[in-house]
Amino acid sequence: MKKFMVGTLSAFLAMSLVACSNSASKQESGYSIQKVKVKITDDPALIGEIGIEDSKGKMVDVKPKALYYEFKMKQQGQRKFYQNDKDEIEAKIIPNEDLKKASIHIIGVNVFDDERDRFGKGMGIEEFNYMKKGKVDVHYGLGATVKNKEMPMAPSNQKLKKLQKVARHGKLVITRNNKEIDRYDLETLESVKN
Repeated sequence: MKKFMVGTLSAFLAMSLVACSNSASKQESGYSIQKVKVKITDDPALIGEIGIEDSKGKMVDVKPKALYYEFKMKQQGQRKFYQNDKDEIEAKIIPNEDLKKASIHIIGVNVFDDERDRFGKGMGIEEFNYMKKGKVDVHYGLGATVKNKEMPMAPSNQKLKKLQKVARHGKLVITRNNKEIDRYDLETLESVKN
């Protein structure tokens, strides 16, 4: 009977240690969001410019407008878990139903849909510093600021402000090597289950 109790207790302890080590390693390579800024911008320093051929066959730089998200983030674990993150991390926004509807109503398409490529999207990561703080930005094109043949015009600033009001109604998803590592509510900035 004692052998059975000792064996059962040993098995329980071993399973507990495995469960604890799995959750600890998952947390060691996570992030926390310190702050988020959302804005509509046409600043080429933030979102770039697009080269488009005009009616005369000449290349012209066109400034698009974009819904721009900037996340100030902090690495939660040991530095060794993040060594290659700059090259392997991807971020994207998954809109809630009201943000998706606002995008379709104002822009004409769901700009967050991975399948659409008419307006463009982008992402950037600023190197994390010695305090393990850095910046991740994600932007979604909303149209051009000048008339051209390749990209539709962006809606008026008044309409775009309506989109900006609901822009935090969704989730930020962070992936490493195409594997989701965390998901965050854009309103609370807390990690959430998918």
